[in-house]
Amino acid sequence: MADPRLYLNHVADLDWLIALEYGRVDDGQPPENWRGVSEAFGFLHDGPHGPVVGFKILSFSGFDADDDEVSEIWAAPRFDAPVLGLKAVTAGEIVLAARPLFGDQCSINRQFFSAAIDAEGEEALGLWLACLQSGDAMAHFGLAYTLYELERFPEAYRHLRH
Repeated sequence: MADPRLYLNHVADLDWLIALEYGRVDDGQPPENWRGVSEAFGFLHDGPHGPVVGFKILSFSGFDADDDEVSEIWAAPRFDAPVLGLKAVTAGEIVLAARPLFGDQCSINRQFFSAAIDAEGEEALGLWLACLQSGDAMAHFGLAYTLYELERFPEAYRHLRH
């Protein structure tokens, strides 16, 4: 089985790093799909007993990847992280590579996401589309509601179904 290809989502204002298989979201995941490693780090599984499909880190800027409590992030599972240019690496390696990439800035999807929330009508539509095209599957929800408000119901429907 191939290693999951992760989409990295850095939410600087919440200090989160979300690294999930492309097309997945962490919102609305049932608690049984998460396996906590520490208070700040958890692996997301595809179903309660399914394979690991990514992870989330709260308090990313202060997360100590070398703490003994989270030593398992340096072992399997392995992931591909295309935006980092990494293949078959551990979550620990992703943490180390993501810090200099993002610094204290949001990933581009989050910049579009935040701008879309503050916009209306056609302006919001363009920003939601940019967020979706940047790879953020969470944009389907905002895009759907914007299309609905613009009375473009058939287009809204497929995004709501997603």
